Amino acid sequence: MLSSRTSIVMKRTFLCPDLPERGAALLPPGESRHLATVLRAKPGDEVRLVDGRGRRAVARFVGMEGSSARVDVMSSERATGGSGPGGTRIGLAAAIPKGARADWMIEKCVEAGLDVYFPILTKRGVATAEGAAKRARWDRIAAETAKQCGRASLPELLEPRPLADVLALTVSWPHRFLADHGGKSASPVAGDALVFVGPEGGWAPEERSMLEAIQALKLGPHVLRVETAAVLGVAALAGR
Repeated sequence: MLSSRTSIVMKRTFLCPDLPERGAALLPPGESRHLATVLRAKPGDEVRLVDGRGRRAVARFVGMEGSSARVDVMSSERATGGSGPGGTRIGLAAAIPKGARADWMIEKCVEAGLDVYFPILTKRGVATAEGAAKRARWDRIAAETAKQCGRASLPELLEPRPLADVLALTVSWPHRFLADHGGKSASPVAGDALVFVGPEGGWAPEERSMLEAIQALKLGPHVLRVETAAVLGVAALAGR
């Protein structure tokens, strides 16, 4: 039977970008500190690993080599596709909420199953293109949330772009939906699916005309904040 400490270690997932199918591997310094210093792992403790690109593994902690934790990978497997039904990808194309609400949106959407986020720069949006520091924080939030959820693949967060550019980038997605009160609830569909969410000020007339061909998706009877609509939209597609 695993000890209580080993059980705690096994409940955490650590990122190992250079994850082999079997054999020795070194964790990045940040992951190593958390494993050895915060969780106080001991040689022989089992840990769960992901490489962020679809591979997950079970390994045994061997010890520290300088600032890196050395582990022995005992078994691994590759997860296929995204977080949706049958491994399909779930996408979000949404206006950028203001301030910390954007951080919250990314965290909760990743928990709900987000695979790709297309930030949209809209005419009536309250937020503009984010700087490098904030984008780096988004990446950290997405990575930490994905690890907490035990996901083998890290979500992809793209650069903010105008709506026309996002529409062009997503034209190959089999199913695209527009969060709208006049739509219908999500129905079973096969293939990757993505939802568009507008700014709290609403789509500008020229933006609305670009979205006319996108199928409307109803997320409930109430007016929602951008981040709330985003989470509900991702969850609806992930569970369709």
